[in-house]
Amino acid sequence: MNDPTTGESPVLELRDVEVAFTSGAGAKRRTVRAMNGVSLSVAPGETLGLVGESGSGKTTTAAVALGLRRPDRGEVRLLGAPFPRSRRATAGSLQAVLQHPHWSLNPRRRVGESVREPLTVVRAGLSRSEQRQRVQRMLEQVGLNPALAERYPHELSGGQRQRVSVARALITEPRFIVFDEAVSALDVAVQMQILALIRDLQLEHRFGALFISHDLGAVHRVADRVAVLYRGDLVETAATDDFFRTPTHPYSQKLLETL
Repeated sequence: MNDPTTGESPVLELRDVEVAFTSGAGAKRRTVRAMNGVSLSVAPGETLGLVGESGSGKTTTAAVALGLRRPDRGEVRLLGAPFPRSRRATAGSLQAVLQHPHWSLNPRRRVGESVREPLTVVRAGLSRSEQRQRVQRMLEQVGLNPALAERYPHELSGGQRQRVSVARALITEPRFIVFDEAVSALDVAVQMQILALIRDLQLEHRFGALFISHDLGAVHRVADRVAVLYRGDLVETAATDDFFRTPTHPYSQKLLETL
């Protein structure tokens, strides 16, 4: 399905995706449906906010979107084609920014080395000098002094480390990025800076994004549309302003009562 306003295919599309997890044995055997016929799409340059309480299926949806978990049923399409079975085929096209920067930044590596690493994985055909230049430009784009490339993660503030994580995600010019609780560990002032940074970079690079958060205020600031998961079911999808003004599902109304 193409975006009716641009004619472009979604960067990511889930069609009736089902994922179930089974635990225990015998009489204690239990099956939990983490995704129950979920269908959603993310257009180029769009951010889809994904919200729901713990256990709603947000983490599983992120894993499916990144190709880390194959659905039991349904279809995942990337850039208009069935999701490749090989991780190598998607290298550089998909990236993630996680809640804690230290999950993606090696404390024993200098910042510049961590930002450059994805380029070596995708074999971009760049010389070491060209890679260093791209790292410097990317650090500048996320509002950091390129001289910080020589520092180690522990020498940076939390906000600086998260900016480094964003730079690392963008270095391969991906088409789709998952932001998984990417600002929840930061104080409010730094959150605002990172959210503004994401929007600015998206306008320039036109990547599609899935922004997963329990913080509805952050979702309101960064998302174009909002999708609500409840116990594995997608219960509502709406434009952000419409969702926050007049949510239609009782569970969505309950979530908004916490604001």
